[in-house]
Amino acid sequence: MNQTVMVVAPHPDDESIGCGGTICLHREHGDRLHIVFLTSGERGIDGVSGETARSIRESEAEMAGEVLMLKRIDFLRLPDLGLSDDIECGAQGLCRILEAQPPDVIYLPHPDESHPDHQAALPIVRAALARFSDRSRLPELRVYEVWSPMTRYEWRDDISLFMRQKLTAVRCHESQIRSFRYDRAIRGFNQYRGYMAAGSHYAEVF
Repeated sequence: MNQTVMVVAPHPDDESIGCGGTICLHREHGDRLHIVFLTSGERGIDGVSGETARSIRESEAEMAGEVLMLKRIDFLRLPDLGLSDDIECGAQGLCRILEAQPPDVIYLPHPDESHPDHQAALPIVRAALARFSDRSRLPELRVYEVWSPMTRYEWRDDISLFMRQKLTAVRCHESQIRSFRYDRAIRGFNQYRGYMAAGSHYAEVF
């Protein structure tokens, strides 16, 4: 049975880094995929205005979405580095999307991530679900790793067949790769998860 899957990402690139391989797995299974970016990462590029940075990062997210073959992307445009102060506003915007296309599964960053916007994702999702009208269809939540490894996990996906596609998606976020080689970092980390958690070449855990 096909599922409707939503990925909640605090910034453009979190989706590709945290669960790009699993997105590909869901697509191969015929699931419906939907990405919601809470912010557009407008504070993530030095030397340009917030509006210019927002435009660049949304364009990069759309390119990554093409690599991952996504059908729908939404940008809530909440303030970058300010999600913890905008929980209710974020919940309202996310709830509207949830009502329009109720998911069976939501992926989001785990609550012990070191970035404050990543930490705010779970309170926003929970607040949105508290407003959700169909209480019989509450989705399963699966949390992913971006910056900070989890000490415990319950789910592991072998993404070996999709690692190249995942890295291509990560590299679409060129403005971020210029300052830090997230592609190299996540390749090594997913290789570690593969050997240590899934008995494969590359894996993501949740």
